[in-house]
Amino acid sequence: MSGDVVWDPETQKGYFHFVGLASNDPKVRQYQIWIFDAGRDKRYPVDGGVFDVPANSNEIIIPIRAELAVLKPAAFAVTVEKPGGVVVSAKDHVVVLGATG
Repeated sequence: MSGDVVWDPETQKGYFHFVGLASNDPKVRQYQIWIFDAGRDKRYPVDGGVFDVPANSNEIIIPIRAELAVLKPAAFAVTVEKPGGVVVSAKDHVVVLGATG
């Protein structure tokens, strides 16, 4: 699996680009994006939305939908969560983690 992230702090919009991220059954689990903001408590990253990877999708682009303003993005992560996502992740199943800079 490989990928990259693009984030524009002015518009508070961005996207993830993944190649080889495993497909999921949205009835069982979903992927959830997290943005770690250096200006916030690191225990509570900003929710960037949930998404699914369809079967037989080798490459996928996912928009990031931040629930709160992100002032100093330090890292981005993707976890596997229950359908619909969670408010606070236990971070038990992190599948992607990348720092900015």
